Amino acid sequence: MNDSNAIQPEFDYRTGRPTFICRGTPGRNHWEACANLNRLRTSRIKEALRDYPPGEQISRDGWLASLKRRAGYLEVPLISLDGLGFIEDDAECMSSRLLGNIGIGREASAWVDRESNSVYKLFDVKMDAEEKYSIGLKLEIAGSAEQADVSQLPADLDHILEKLCVLHEAGACPTEIAGLSEDGKYLIAKQPRCKAYEDLDTDCKEATRQMKAVSPKGTYGGNAIWVFYASSRFWLLSDLHKGNIRRLPNGIPTVIDALIGELPDFYIRHHPKLGDAARQAREWVRTGIEPHDDPFKNVSDDDL
Repeated sequence: MNDSNAIQPEFDYRTGRPTFICRGTPGRNHWEACANLNRLRTSRIKEALRDYPPGEQISRDGWLASLKRRAGYLEVPLISLDGLGFIEDDAECMSSRLLGNIGIGREASAWVDRESNSVYKLFDVKMDAEEKYSIGLKLEIAGSAEQADVSQLPADLDHILEKLCVLHEAGACPTEIAGLSEDGKYLIAKQPRCKAYEDLDTDCKEATRQMKAVSPKGTYGGNAIWVFYASSRFWLLSDLHKGNIRRLPNGIPTVIDALIGELPDFYIRHHPKLGDAARQAREWVRTGIEPHDDPFKNVSDDDL
């Protein structure tokens, strides 16, 4: 394919490990290059992992050989787990000679590379009963014009790839979609190594501010949610627990992971609080001017 816009990882030939463009605290050019690379890799990873026609039987070795051919043609990096020091025992429990495990979540395991001051995230890619790649969770809003609830539902690979792109683009922790493991079992992403938060509430507020995310008034299925605007769409944001709030190497609070889901226009039109949050988020992105709560908004002069 040889797309001239494709940015391929360089390699540290001393360690045999790939190095990527989202390193440390990248400047605007690095951030934009990474955002473009993520979108490019998202489409190509989907193609590289495309399903075979229903009913077609193929061996694991045959599938893997086909994956490697497609990945080569599509310029999808296949990353050696051995090169990252990983050892997988018979129970498929992971350990690494070179990286330190710093957490295992619902979607991914996180491994710190202290030498490059970065973190690799390994998302376990597996097929569900409907022959789709299932992985992690997503947010979904449902209901009527009178009542709306936000719930957490199973996600698939498409949702996770979209999430990695959108969070990066919105101003969360810089994240590069690095590629796939050579055995096709893992989607691999990379982030700068972040510090612990200092005060969860304060840092969460600043981290969502970095994403220009607005918290709508009201409750939606018991979830604390925010609305943000990215890729010309409105998104819901939630699950900002203490494991998902950190500080970048420069000390700025950031969201390193979260659950997201698209906010359809129906709910923006029929739910004024969601609509207000959506409009404020979009204007914040477009103008750079942070909205401020007006306690007297929608209150008539006669009521004052």
